[in-house]
Amino acid sequence: MAGEQKVRLSKVNIGIIVAFLFLAYIVYNIFVYIGKEKIYRYEVIAGSLAKTNVYEALAIREEEVRFAPETGYIDYFAREAEHVGIGDLIYTIDQSGAISDLIAPGGGQNSLTNEDLADLRKEIINYCAGYDSENFGKTYDFMYGIDGMVLKLANVNMLDQIRQINSSSDSIKMIYADETGYVVYNTDGYESVSVNGLSSELFNKDTYEKKQLISTSLVDQGADTYKLITSDDWQLAIQLTDERAKELEAEGFVTVRFLEDRREITAPIEIVQNGTEFFGIISLNNSLPAYATERFIEIEIITQEETGLKIPLSSLVHKEFYLVPTDYALYESGEDSYYFIRKTFKEDGTLSSETVSLHIYDEIDGYYYVNDEALQIGDYLLKDSGQEEYAVAKKGELVGVYNINMGYADFRKVSILYQNEEYAIVEKGQTYGIKQYDFIVLDSGSVDEDDFIYE
Repeated sequence: MAGEQKVRLSKVNIGIIVAFLFLAYIVYNIFVYIGKEKIYRYEVIAGSLAKTNVYEALAIREEEVRFAPETGYIDYFAREAEHVGIGDLIYTIDQSGAISDLIAPGGGQNSLTNEDLADLRKEIINYCAGYDSENFGKTYDFMYGIDGMVLKLANVNMLDQIRQINSSSDSIKMIYADETGYVVYNTDGYESVSVNGLSSELFNKDTYEKKQLISTSLVDQGADTYKLITSDDWQLAIQLTDERAKELEAEGFVTVRFLEDRREITAPIEIVQNGTEFFGIISLNNSLPAYATERFIEIEIITQEETGLKIPLSSLVHKEFYLVPTDYALYESGEDSYYFIRKTFKEDGTLSSETVSLHIYDEIDGYYYVNDEALQIGDYLLKDSGQEEYAVAKKGELVGVYNINMGYADFRKVSILYQNEEYAIVEKGQTYGIKQYDFIVLDSGSVDEDDFIYE
């Protein structure tokens, strides 16, 4: 009776122990799974990326600044950015203040016509349409521009009265254009900038200052009064990287879109290198009046989008491989694998050989890129004839991703066509590469090659 109780007790104890161990194993695996970094996958899709082609271009023109011949109050009559001929009235210098009296309330007939008001309305609508809260400098330009337009329109309407005043007095001097060109009423110190003098400092808008010349204040003799753009030919300069400079130089011509009004122009481009800096010079011979008052102009260079397979940059991995000559391969040992003959030595020191299967990751210039786990520096591979041998030493690097279609991390090479801050476009249909709808590791740093993937 006592023996039966011992047997029964032993059976109970063993069952409890086995159940406890099984439960502990399950709990352990749960904690391991919870604590293990989760592997996220990404499905490869066909897609495209537009190249970043928006630039802050610097306008280079043939500009000449004109100066006040004497001290006085200046009143402008030529509209800004309009073309003037030799002998056209640009402004007057008033030493007596007679014109100021006319401008003052009740000082004389000074009303704007319906056409004048339409011009003002157009300027206001254009400003509102292109308003940018992050570029408040444009607001000041608009304010000065409206002030100047109102003054000039009013001055034109008073021109007959001014001539009557001047017929009985020499206090008002009329200044006429001495050359044909486009009138601009601001200066910025960039008037003499040339292509050969370009530098990155010139593109720094934090240090850029533009001086508006339209003012009701007294102007001293020799002060800037206006500048004249004397040619319809002008240029836009953009800063470029070495790589982008080579791409645009090969194109020769580019289509430029002005972001302010969406106007598009096709024009030639040439690359200029000043020291270590590269600049693209776009030569134009039209549309100058529309941008005559601006030094910096936002443009977009329209190019074709790069298309291919779209993958995140986080999936990319750089990996080294041994390089072996392709003519040392015997025959295929499996998908993307070949047999090679490796030189070995027996225990007694006699020469021998063995066949090894090496996985191929790429073929470039007569060399296979093979997995480095199966070889080491100092190994010798033999040709089929046994007369020639190759010392394993040379290495090369490939860029690729980890393919996980088969449940483990398998390196596949990619060729990047273009990339931005988040994604890369890689070439389709490459041998040893990836295909659309393949699954790859989203974060290449979270796995090693041949790791099993538990999602």
